[in-house]
Amino acid sequence: MTQLIPVALRAILPANVRATIIKLCAFLNTISQKAIDPSSLIRLQEDVVQSLVSLEMIFPPSFFNIMTHLLVHLVKEIGIPGHVFLHNMFPFERYFAVLKKYVRNRARPEGSIAKGYVTEEVIEFCVDYVDELCPIGVPVSQHEGRLIGKGTLGRKSVNATDHATLRKAHLTVLQQSVLVAPNMEEHMQMVRSMYPSKSETWITNHHNDTFAT
Repeated sequence: MTQLIPVALRAILPANVRATIIKLCAFLNTISQKAIDPSSLIRLQEDVVQSLVSLEMIFPPSFFNIMTHLLVHLVKEIGIPGHVFLHNMFPFERYFAVLKKYVRNRARPEGSIAKGYVTEEVIEFCVDYVDELCPIGVPVSQHEGRLIGKGTLGRKSVNATDHATLRKAHLTVLQQSVLVAPNMEEHMQMVRSMYPSKSETWITNHHNDTFAT
């Protein structure tokens, strides 16, 4: 997220807001690296303090809580236990969110989590190791079969029996053709000249109905 947010915010926020958020993202990216220059820790501390001060000038007081304040202490923690990626809790917190979804009986959350975890392990074992098994309700991975050259989009076969469906399919094919594009534009101009009082929606529908013939 700290790498995608600066790209997404380039043209949708004022310059001062955008610069502050991008600077904060750059700080988080820097402290998450596997190698950090100890001499740059003082500059990083100053950068995060300046970013928080800028945020206080932009966002209301309700935006700031204990989690926002903890950014000030991240640089100091690097000098005590080591790199951030060695002791951050983000992976564990994300997995806790998965475990909390197993709770069905709020009176016995631990038992629900244990039962849900065991059930998932059994299902994954059966799906992965029983080749001829056709599971019901277990979604198929979108990457299934890609290593052997199988496509992921697939194709749908449609049986067009009525004339209206065939006409729509014919028009769709013509619309995708580069050679037919000038003729389609010429036909649209002809319909506009023949029915000058009609709306653009009516002209488009009439064009779609008559162009193929």
